[in-house]
Amino acid sequence: MDKPFIGLLPAAGRARRLAPLRYPKELLPISYEHDGTGGMRARAVAEYAIEAIRLAEVVRLLLVVAPWKMDIVSYVGDGRQFGVDVGYLYQQDARGLPPALDLASPWCHGSHTVFALPDTIFEPRDALRTLRALYLDERADLALAIFPTPEPHRLGPVVLDGRRVARVLDKPAVPPAANTWAAGIWNDDFTALLHERATAAEEGREPVLGDVFERAIHEGMRVVGLEFRDGSFTDIGTPDGMRRCLAGTRSPVLATNGGRR
Repeated sequence: MDKPFIGLLPAAGRARRLAPLRYPKELLPISYEHDGTGGMRARAVAEYAIEAIRLAEVVRLLLVVAPWKMDIVSYVGDGRQFGVDVGYLYQQDARGLPPALDLASPWCHGSHTVFALPDTIFEPRDALRTLRALYLDERADLALAIFPTPEPHRLGPVVLDGRRVARVLDKPAVPPAANTWAAGIWNDDFTALLHERATAAEEGREPVLGDVFERAIHEGMRVVGLEFRDGSFTDIGTPDGMRRCLAGTRSPVLATNGGRR
């Protein structure tokens, strides 16, 4: 029997880059759309990541939340309004992205994990569906969705050799490419590596997910990437990203029809 796919969204960070904001950045009403009854409704940032996972034909989703992010539970609920079934994992303290993802390891065991960040928006909206096809075709341990960005120096640029990922860097002073990874799909082998690196993190230093990607490459895992050169990526977790998105400059889709394709 084929292994199932399960979605994973980590929403347990402190949003320090948007301080003094005390509201979950994942719930910021970033666009508006028709509600089907002649009215309009606000669309929260996190809905874009949920939709991207659903479009990849994933119907079960785990959301990692923290004590200061319980409004997300109230907003997303059981997920039925978004076409997915949602369960929640609770992280008491903010300890970085790998530990947040590692909370899901026992629940993701035996599944393919489809990961996205609920404070980002990327185009095309069905990118994860395309990535899923590549992941399966390549029998990959890890597949990354890669998008162009004008700010690779503060993100995670990726060096590709064909479909193979050669390097993944974290906020390099001199980026090797004007792109960044934005989402991914992985198997049990990478889940085990993520658990190992998350639990062995240096004292006083938050582990970086890009470092775990690099480790997978060095350990000989099959790491592939799909570059969406005509796509777009916006990190809403920064003041600049927020301003660009609200100004309608993130993508023509958002600027013209509220984010619906």
